[in-house]
Amino acid sequence: MGSQPRTHALDGLRGIAALAVVGFHVWLYRPERTPGTRTSLGDQLFFELHLGLICFFVLSGFLLYRGLLRRPNLKRYALRRIARIVPAYYVSIAGCLVLFAALGLDDLVPPTDSLPVFLAFGQNYFSDTLMEINPVTWTLCVEAAFYVALPLVALVRPGRARVTLLLSLIGATLVWNALTYGGAWTDVSEKTLPAYAGHFALGMLVALWVESRRERINASWTGVLAAVGACVVVASGWWYETPGLLPDARALVLKLPAALGFALLVAAAAAGRGLVVRALSARPVAWAGVVSYGVYLWHLPLIIIGNELGWWPEDTAPRLAVVTAAALAAGWMSWVLVERPALRLSRIPRGFAARAADSG
Repeated sequence: MGSQPRTHALDGLRGIAALAVVGFHVWLYRPERTPGTRTSLGDQLFFELHLGLICFFVLSGFLLYRGLLRRPNLKRYALRRIARIVPAYYVSIAGCLVLFAALGLDDLVPPTDSLPVFLAFGQNYFSDTLMEINPVTWTLCVEAAFYVALPLVALVRPGRARVTLLLSLIGATLVWNALTYGGAWTDVSEKTLPAYAGHFALGMLVALWVESRRERINASWTGVLAAVGACVVVASGWWYETPGLLPDARALVLKLPAALGFALLVAAAAAGRGLVVRALSARPVAWAGVVSYGVYLWHLPLIIIGNELGWWPEDTAPRLAVVTAAALAAGWMSWVLVERPALRLSRIPRGFAARAADSG
């Protein structure tokens, strides 16, 4: 199967997910927002844009597991993972510390003796560093733990054993979340790998399915797969926004239904063809996917700093447009100045560097 159109389609899906997260945080960090129950349809829609985070986990599971299935080279895998996320992450953390100190935003900076844990992606595991400096980096701690665990998962063979293991990871996530929701553990456990292992596993199951195929699915079935996936994501959001509708079950599955919907969308983008793939491969959308890591790292600090300095318009629509433009510009600069050079220095083949960003 030709890989280039599908690579661009996955970039497009990643770009949409990144822009959704930007929209969520533009809504969440409005100075005039009153925390509490979301009663208006607009508030509910903006809040559910946070599901873009779940899409990143599914994409990482698919892309990285597929890469190890095709080429199980651990040295190459490790070098690529380090080059892909560490330099840009360190630059963003340092930049945030400098900017927050200059503006007197001390509430977002933990004690100095806690800063070393950020270097090792360890802030999720301590209550005094969780969600500090740049709150969105909690997902990178989960991703980093996944990167370490994935080679062990990839050792399992043959195919039936792999499927069994991945289904077991989904079950383990349900058990972990049941213990967390039941009060057996602290809030820190909500933002660790076991809480999201099932979300990665759904993407990994898609990787097994795609790698088992010799031909792409036709345009009609691609459209069906994408439509069903989108409907599952929307239905998941509706469920979470409907008070009193099985709230205990919502806490137990922790966005696994949305992850299933995104897994179907990834399958359509990776193994399909036709209008869906062409739409996701459109140059502006795919470009947003290429620069999405920098967008993700910098959009929330930009929102916070802009709020402090009064940069952003008051109305939601123009605020969203201006912040999105600023975040895309920051993402492009991160890609050009930090991410792409780091990939080249890691001696990754040029073809891989050109289509980059396979993590959230």
